[in-house]
Amino acid sequence: MSTEAAMPKAAPWVEAVGRVCYRFRRQFQLVLLLVCLMVARPVPARTQETILLACSILLVLVGGSLRSWAMGYHTWRRMKGDASRRRLVTAGPYAHTRNPLYLGSLLIGCGIAAMSGWLIILLAFAVLFIVTHYCIIRWEEGRLDEEFLDAYRRYATEVPRLFPGLRSARKRAGTFDFPTMIRCMEPVKTIGFIAALLLMDFLASRGWTLGA
Repeated sequence: MSTEAAMPKAAPWVEAVGRVCYRFRRQFQLVLLLVCLMVARPVPARTQETILLACSILLVLVGGSLRSWAMGYHTWRRMKGDASRRRLVTAGPYAHTRNPLYLGSLLIGCGIAAMSGWLIILLAFAVLFIVTHYCIIRWEEGRLDEEFLDAYRRYATEVPRLFPGLRSARKRAGTFDFPTMIRCMEPVKTIGFIAALLLMDFLASRGWTLGA
């Protein structure tokens, strides 16, 4: 029997938007990458371009590493039987943010958007990501509240929703598993994003994009 008060439910329209955005979140990332590849432009000085490339790669590396770290705790993925049952993970990055995967995606997306050379693309991406993923997270919180009851409600009071703060989970559950991280392909995806950044730099430097 649940003893903790249920979490406030999101408005129906927020949950509806969250369901749709969750379904198409990967397509959103793909569209961002394609747009940035098409309109990437060089910055005025080569030194500035090198700094931009280095900062973009750093954002992708940090975001990709965060996603890889978080995925290593998803030991139930691609399993069968009782082992495939979802668990509430509160260890590792989940001890500091309830949504490390989305935070990692935000950092990766900002790295790609910044490499386009257009501030408007970076700002538009950041705003659109935060708005859509707020709806996704609120929709998922309702499901997690129903699935894990008191355990999730206590966890939600201890750990920030997205951006890490001073709070952290007191009771941590979950074990990192390296093979699980590899099976989820996050390191490979990170390498792919870095390759995309290098391609954007190459295309822009030679004027082979619409933004050059």
